[in-house]
Amino acid sequence: MAIDKSHTKPWMKAVIIFIALTFVIGIGFTGAIGACTSTTPTGTTTPAGTSASSTQTIDAIGLQYTPVIQALEASITADPKNYDLLVKQAQNYYQWGAQIRQAVQTVNPGQDEPIWKAAATYYARALAVKPGDATVVGDLAVSQFYSSDTTSAIVTGEQARTIDPKFGPNLFNLGIFYQTAGDTAKAKGAYEAYLAVSPTGDMAQAAKDNLAALAKP
Repeated sequence: MAIDKSHTKPWMKAVIIFIALTFVIGIGFTGAIGACTSTTPTGTTTPAGTSASSTQTIDAIGLQYTPVIQALEASITADPKNYDLLVKQAQNYYQWGAQIRQAVQTVNPGQDEPIWKAAATYYARALAVKPGDATVVGDLAVSQFYSSDTTSAIVTGEQARTIDPKFGPNLFNLGIFYQTAGDTAKAKGAYEAYLAVSPTGDMAQAAKDNLAALAKP
């Protein structure tokens, strides 16, 4: 997947298991998606609808991740088929996007999408080298979902389910993907599958709440 960097900020140009971050997707149900991945130009303006404070927060987060990503990219350039390096870079982008989403998504939606797309790119590259890790495939699905590509997230999440039908976080995430897509029956099935394999898991109550919401007329 090519990332268009022509209009991104310099810090974006640098641009296994689910990480322990919980996000609430604001469409009326509880969505816990988790895994298991330069400098700010002067003279820029704040986009309409974006607060200066949220822009500063995004820039500060970018400054944290850019040096790490740039350093690892040099290693990847030298060894482009190194599975571990590719997964690590994907995780760097994943964690970057997750931090932005947790910090400012409610006031500055969509600012993290290019970062999630970069995460998805590196997960896909890693899986092209060595397919079959359900956690990496699940992380790819989450990255696609937060890139606003719910259709691909569902396809990828189902691939992870084929690899490991009892991988609880992926089952829960599939429930969110299907619920977002408006497929109530499959969303219910995914939440029920999650509860079957993880009845006391971290997202058990959220799965029950989402099932209850889906049952309402």
